Formats: sequence, structure tokens, C-alpha cells
Amino acid sequence: MILAVDIGNTNICVAGFSDTDTPVFIKNYPDSRFHNSSEFLSALKSDIPQEISGAVLCSVVPVLSSMVKEALTGFVRGEIVVIDSEFNDGLRISGYDRRRLGNDRIADMTAVKALYGTPAVIFDMGTANTVSVLNKDGVFIGGMIMPGLGLSINALSSGTALLPGIKPSQPNSLLGQDTVSSINNGVIYSGAFALEGVLARVEELLGEKVTAVVTGGAAKFILPQCRRRVIYDEHLLLKGLKILYEKKLNDEGNR
Repeated sequence: MILAVDIGNTNICVAGFSDTDTPVFIKNYPDSRFHNSSEFLSALKSDIPQEISGAVLCSVVPVLSSMVKEALTGFVRGEIVVIDSEFNDGLRISGYDRRRLGNDRIADMTAVKALYGTPAVIFDMGTANTVSVLNKDGVFIGGMIMPGLGLSINALSSGTALLPGIKPSQPNSLLGQDTVSSINNGVIYSGAFALEGVLARVEELLGEKVTAVVTGGAAKFILPQCRRRVIYDEHLLLKGLKILYEKKLNDEGNR
């Protein structure tokens, strides 16, 4: 079994993969829970009884990367693959500096190319919403980064005197009938409208239909309000990490 580890802005997600593309288990740890690698290593030993033969790691929080890798070194008996700007991911990129491209997006795009085909638009809805566009030849041609659901809510409550913070929920109707429902409907429907609008504009740009693939924790609030057909893959990023790990092993085996 191998571990796929995604260090996000809110959680450290650890998934175990065996012989299929479906995770055997997933553990989520708040970023703020651990102060050093020993604490994280103790959590891994407590929560994961299986023997781990390898691991693959990507991170959008550089300050946590070394801590997590050090813990994995004490837990994994095989190779630990780190997805960074030096990693040979095989993705062709047009007009974008690979050093500035989030490794979570690399994993997302790797999974979409392997599992769903191109042209494609990938929406990863988390703390921030990222949009990544692959043309029909599988080349990454650019994307967008937008505030996620939680950031939008926090911006409204922290930037105004009278608007409260809320927990998002499914709207009962299009229009809110009070302040709380108006905020809730506003952030959720604006997310749905943004998704549909981006897809329409990208198809206009490319001159052809695209496959829309959505992942990320906030998608469960946004997608029920979308009229456009999309593919929802909850574990897209983790699947991409597994594919990248296997690519690294294959590359080493062919040398």
C-alpha cells in the first residue's frame, strides 16, 4: 500500500491506495494540529496499522512540507516522491511558468488526462477555487484562481459592519428572504454561475465542447445549483498523486 498526501490550506489529507484508483482509506488532519514531525508521525502510527511501501506528497503550504516529509520518512519503508517544480510530471504547458503552478493542480490535471480525456476544464473548489484548462492535445494553456466559498463568506462578514458569518447550506430558493439566506444564496449561486460562465467562455475560446470535471470540498454546495452537466470526482487530486507516483517508479525502472 502507498500513501498519497495532500497538504492543503485547511487540512493535511492522507489517503491509502492499494491496487485500484479508489482510496482504501482517507484521513484528514487540520493543518494547525501538529507542531512538529514527531506529533504527525505519532498520528500516522496510531491511525494507519497497514505497512506502507511508499508515499507521494504535494503541498500548497511550504512551511508544512518538510515537517510532513520528515514524519513520512519515519513511517514509510519505501520511496517518498515529492511533487514539486523539479518533478518530471510529463505535463505539457503553454505560456505558464511551471515554478509558479500549484502542484495540486498538476495532480488534478494528471488525473483528468488519464481518466476523463481532453479538452477539459478542471474546477478544484477548496479554500480557493482553481480553474485549469487542458486543450484537445492535453496541453495546459492557463486557468484562473478565485475565492472559495469559505473565503467569500469570511470576506463579507469581516469587511462589513452588519453582515454576519454563516455556515453554508443548500438554498431553499433562488432569492434569500433575510440577511443570512441572502448571503448563503449569494455565495452559492455566484459559485454556480461562475462555473457555468467559465465553461461557456472556455468553449468559445477553444471552439469546441469540453469535459468539465469538478472536485473539492465546496463542490457539494455548488453543484446542485448548476444546470451544466459536469463530472464530480471527490478524490481527483489523490488519484492524480497515485498516477504520478507510479510514473516516477516506471521512469526509474526504464533507466
